[in-house]
Amino acid sequence: MRKGLWATMLVWGVVLMCGASAVYAGEVDLLVQKLVEKNILSANEAQILLDDTRQEVAKQNAKGTNDMLPAWIQTTKIKGDLRLRYQTQNKEASIMRNRGRVRYRLGIETKPNDQVTVGMGLASGGADPRSTNQTFDASFAKGTINMDYAWGEYKPLSSFSVIGGKYNAISKNYLWYTTDMMWDSDINQEGASAHLDIPNVLAGDAFLNAGYWVLEEEKSTPGDAGMYYAQAGMVFNPDPVTVKFAGTYYGTNMGKSFGVLQYRKDDNTALTGNTSNTVVGGKYVYDFSQMLSGSAEIAYNFPAETSSPIKMAAVFGDYVVNPDPSSQNSGWAAGLKFGYPKVAVAKDWQLKYQYVSLGKDAWLDAFPDSDRYSGNTNIKGHELILDIGLAKNISLGLDWYMSDVLKGTKADESVFQADINMKF
Repeated sequence: MRKGLWATMLVWGVVLMCGASAVYAGEVDLLVQKLVEKNILSANEAQILLDDTRQEVAKQNAKGTNDMLPAWIQTTKIKGDLRLRYQTQNKEASIMRNRGRVRYRLGIETKPNDQVTVGMGLASGGADPRSTNQTFDASFAKGTINMDYAWGEYKPLSSFSVIGGKYNAISKNYLWYTTDMMWDSDINQEGASAHLDIPNVLAGDAFLNAGYWVLEEEKSTPGDAGMYYAQAGMVFNPDPVTVKFAGTYYGTNMGKSFGVLQYRKDDNTALTGNTSNTVVGGKYVYDFSQMLSGSAEIAYNFPAETSSPIKMAAVFGDYVVNPDPSSQNSGWAAGLKFGYPKVAVAKDWQLKYQYVSLGKDAWLDAFPDSDRYSGNTNIKGHELILDIGLAKNISLGLDWYMSDVLKGTKADESVFQADINMKF
């Protein structure tokens, strides 16, 4: 017992003098191994000592108190995910497509100081802002990796923050909505935004979001395309219910006869005919200078001690309107979900259904979910999503779209996706 005590003191002395993270993988391992070989420590005591050392190093790095490394390195976080997908797409009067696809994303975040966070991410896929998929094709041709996002965030107060660069507005809490009717989840906006929390307003908590995004920069003409937005919302938490709603104003400098935005296409096939915004001669017919939207969600959270397999149930919806066109100028989406709040470990699950109806000129057709009728407007359709946890950070996702043209010649489309998602 005395030998083990003195050996433990010796190991911790080395750690404290030399810096735990610098020596852990080398000197500490070697020292503990020698102590076991000389029967000064048992194998069990050695493992306990190594585990304790590892935990102490992790605590120091998390707090930024390890003197051997700069604080910004100790607080750096690396995350990523890999998605393997099988997709089948069957559209009326078209050839059925079957595709294997892969997505890989890698991100890093670090804090130069307590008020500033910097993030950068890489992703597979091409330049299309609505997709990070790499399709299996072209005799094993190599894929590409692109900058997915790069942003800097300043948070001088716990209730206020600003962000600039290329970032995903909803995941970074600078915009809130409930469906992908208007925004594909792969889109990372470019510009700057601000967020403000206002607690204790009308028995709830209020929040404000605002920002400006660059859409197109023109080198040959004086007009650049940009979008600005302002959002106000409320959150009420009368336990076990959560109610959240918000209204958003979107403005652009894209008046009538403005040149269309890039990437109004899927798989390099231009969106033409009656399933995209009304365009004549490559220019918009209607004004997209102001659009209004609203979002709402009501969720019931089952008590933690309940034995029910359902931990959460919610209903949600979005609405958008563009005042300029006299018809096909609005869109709405509604749905419900239940199961677990998120799928993180084995046996977690969530089932979600939503219906979307989006008018032809209600919203710019460069932004909606690209998997729903190729990201077009003038569409309607159902979507059913089932996520099942297979293991920690590994899940199976099944997604089924059933869509059709809202007004005009009908051409129904079915898209089925089976995904294996692995996060780290």
